[in-house]
Amino acid sequence: MVPTFARKISTLLLLLVVSLATAEANAQTWTISGSVVDAAGGPIAGVDLDLIDPSSPSTVIPISGDTTAVDGSFLININTVIPAGQYLLQLEPVTAHLPDELSINLSGNLDVGTLPLSSGWVISGSIVDSNGAPVTTIDIDIRGDQAGWLSLIGDETNLLGEFSVTIPAIIDEYRITFSDIAPNPTVFPIEQDLGLLFGSTDLGQIEMPSAHTLTGIVLDQDGLPLPGIDMNIYDSTGTAFDLFNDDTDLFGFFNVLVPSGVWTVRHRDVTPTPGIELIAHEFEDLPVFSNQDLGTIVLPQGYHLQGSVIGSLGEAIAGANFDAHYSNTGESIYIASDQTIFDGSFDILVPAGPITLEVDPPASGPVRVSKQISLAMAPVSPTNIGEIILEDGVSVTGSFIDPAGNPVPLVDVEFFLASTGIAYNTLHENGNLAGNFNAVVLENDYNLAFFPDPLSGLGPAYIENLPCYSPTDLGQISLNSSADLTGLVTSAGVPLEGITITTQESSTGSIPPWGTTTSAADGTYSLTLTEGLWNITAVAPAGTGLIDITEANFVLTAGSTLDFDFPSLSPQVLNLDCTFNGTAAVLSWANAASYDWISVERDGLPLTTLLGGETSFEDPSATPGTVEYAVIGHLMGIASMPSTCSATVPLSFIRCDADMGGTITISDAINVLSYLFSSYPATCLDALDCNDNGSINIADPVNLLNFLFGAAPPPPAPYPTPGIDPTADSLNCG
Repeated sequence: MVPTFARKISTLLLLLVVSLATAEANAQTWTISGSVVDAAGGPIAGVDLDLIDPSSPSTVIPISGDTTAVDGSFLININTVIPAGQYLLQLEPVTAHLPDELSINLSGNLDVGTLPLSSGWVISGSIVDSNGAPVTTIDIDIRGDQAGWLSLIGDETNLLGEFSVTIPAIIDEYRITFSDIAPNPTVFPIEQDLGLLFGSTDLGQIEMPSAHTLTGIVLDQDGLPLPGIDMNIYDSTGTAFDLFNDDTDLFGFFNVLVPSGVWTVRHRDVTPTPGIELIAHEFEDLPVFSNQDLGTIVLPQGYHLQGSVIGSLGEAIAGANFDAHYSNTGESIYIASDQTIFDGSFDILVPAGPITLEVDPPASGPVRVSKQISLAMAPVSPTNIGEIILEDGVSVTGSFIDPAGNPVPLVDVEFFLASTGIAYNTLHENGNLAGNFNAVVLENDYNLAFFPDPLSGLGPAYIENLPCYSPTDLGQISLNSSADLTGLVTSAGVPLEGITITTQESSTGSIPPWGTTTSAADGTYSLTLTEGLWNITAVAPAGTGLIDITEANFVLTAGSTLDFDFPSLSPQVLNLDCTFNGTAAVLSWANAASYDWISVERDGLPLTTLLGGETSFEDPSATPGTVEYAVIGHLMGIASMPSTCSATVPLSFIRCDADMGGTITISDAINVLSYLFSSYPATCLDALDCNDNGSINIADPVNLLNFLFGAAPPPPAPYPTPGIDPTADSLNCG
């Protein structure tokens, strides 16, 4: 029998042996050794070594001793437990040598021997954005004309925006591309032509333009997503700018990186379905200075619109240009092939529905007037609208300056027919950024109005009766500073309402359309004109015998005031009241003075004159409906302001005459019954109230029938002659 102490010692020894064996299996303490040399066998120091598990390349295997020494040797210690198997040993030199990768089989310590690295050229530099800040998420790719795309290691910028990649030492022409691989990129990809390389090259600091992401969805007119729709952008000259990944996905969505700037953005179908042509969509002059969601973009089906453009003499016009927009919304419609060809014909693609076409003559050649055409486009292709005539016209040109002689941009120019004052619709007539304008109109006499931007501090200008029968250059048109004119209109200190104030430029005699107003209830008025000399007139109240008051050559400056005080008017009549007494409209009032005479107007027209002491008047000829009356007192040739009132004159009727035919028949009883059953549109409810009890019910047609058949007395008044209802009730007539 083994002693207990000896048995314990044996057990401990056994456990120690097992523990040592297990520790050797788990901790491993595997090493990888070797050396790195160049093509001539010389050592390469500073080579960075990494151990990669091919099944999980993103997982870092912790190692130490991962840099070659001065003599090129290395001894890697694996600082974790890994299973035996295939691994990749990556070598990344910091010198002009090509990186390499070695597949190794690890099951313990391993000596890989001498590893030669080919010589290469280092391409280095740094990346910054438009603000000079380093960009840390840039991927670098290099392509040789002969070698194609190169496999690079360490091809991303570091935290300082720097990069350093090694390529084979082969003389070739190379191109290098830089792309932002961040989830939300902020710079636009660029490509540089490096030309022929003969060695390592430092590209220095490279600036990548700021960029922003445009997103949205493209649908057809039925709301279905459109995949594969191409997006293009164009600068102010119409030059296209290449984009990347610029097509919609299967669900019609797009997410495209675009450089900062102002661009025309166009979406178009590049793989059309046979028999279906979609109209491209365009955002013109879209500012792109931040990420934007362009929302839902619809590409409607298009239909061919054909025709020809000719001149006044029937000559074909080549190069006429078409624009279009939706008539209901004003949204622009993109038109490809938007010019007429040599014979003046055109074939453009437009959507169905109400659209407006604009046809402009060629930029060079005879002066012709542009034309707008409204169409209700049917979903039929092709549709021919025949000939469009662009008539010969004359040009009216000029430029705008402020009081200091500086150009005034973007002035709104409006033409009016001098003979009628009706606005004459012109196209492209407004001033440009340089302050110049060039309008083309038909031969005629015109009034012209010029409206600068209100923020400019300048006021409008006006030219009257301008003959335009040949090219007319107005030269420099000076726009003066804006000036407000305010004032008060009174009569012996009492405010006057409704007094017309007119203004006339002293130098030209022109009366601008905006130079007329009327005084408010408190007698005040206000006008916005321009600084300068003006003739200002307060027009005397009509029929008062007073004369107009004119302030000639009034010096108008900002904040000017001008008051007008007329002589005392006759006082108004007081407490005017209008009623209807059954046969006539009755007017009554109180006199505020001993008038010489009194005039009465009905609905704005003279009705009668009365002695100055009268205080009432009856009008038996007032027609049914609401009648407006005015009573005016006259004293010493001066009329008072009118006092007004209104009277409601009812329509005369015959009781039971439902159809207002002037006689009572059995048809009237039928009409009353029809009204009760909601099928007769009665115009005089009082006439249907045969028993005059203030309501319409079955008793009314019964009473009428009894009367017609001799079984009842005649209807109540008004009968048998027309009149008004003598009984007050809720029913009315008319």
